[in-house]
Amino acid sequence: YLAIDAGPIHDEDGKLIAVVETLRDTTDQKRAEMALKTLAAKDGLTGLANRRAFDQALEGEELRAQRSGQPLSLLFVDVDHFKLFNDKHGHQSGDECLRAVAAIVGAQALRPVDLAARYGGEEFAVILPETDRDGACVVAERIRHAVMGLKIAHGAPRAGHFVTLSVGVATQIPTLDLAPDSLLGQADQALYAAKRLGRNRVTSSDTMLADVAGFIAAKRAKRSAQR
Repeated sequence: YLAIDAGPIHDEDGKLIAVVETLRDTTDQKRAEMALKTLAAKDGLTGLANRRAFDQALEGEELRAQRSGQPLSLLFVDVDHFKLFNDKHGHQSGDECLRAVAAIVGAQALRPVDLAARYGGEEFAVILPETDRDGACVVAERIRHAVMGLKIAHGAPRAGHFVTLSVGVATQIPTLDLAPDSLLGQADQALYAAKRLGRNRVTSSDTMLADVAGFIAAKRAKRSAQR
């Protein structure tokens, strides 16, 4: 990176007679600025994009999807019973667990347009432009199975032997009629439904009502049979 400063020299009559140019090497300064900008967009613990970078990216992708008419998908990924994990294993192990999960989540953001971020606490988010619901569910299941494959010991009461994930999936083609946070709300509701359905599962906002209704009906039928 080079910067050029130019200074004009005039004679007594004000006529331009020369220009003095100074060439400066600003490579180190530029590299430092780029490094700071990168750090400002990353989560310090996991190395994924942080919440600010996520918000900016989602806004940009929603505008792009409005213009293109292509579907935009969002995954909300949550570590099941993470508070119980911290209580049992300690916060240092909790941080190691989050880093391991983040590596899996980040590895599934395969395309340059995909973005994996730490949304907050033990929750992660993945933006998948030009991806329909079925494609997004495939990515979500890959993430869930990969974390199960790590076999991170959990063992807290009601939590199972290993760390698992719940994932909410939402897909829409953004339009001017939709609220800016519509996709976020749908993904959050889908994640809540996955938790209610027993965790360690992927639930889509398109099917969550039917899934929850079926789950409740099955529980009622089981209780009736036990009577």
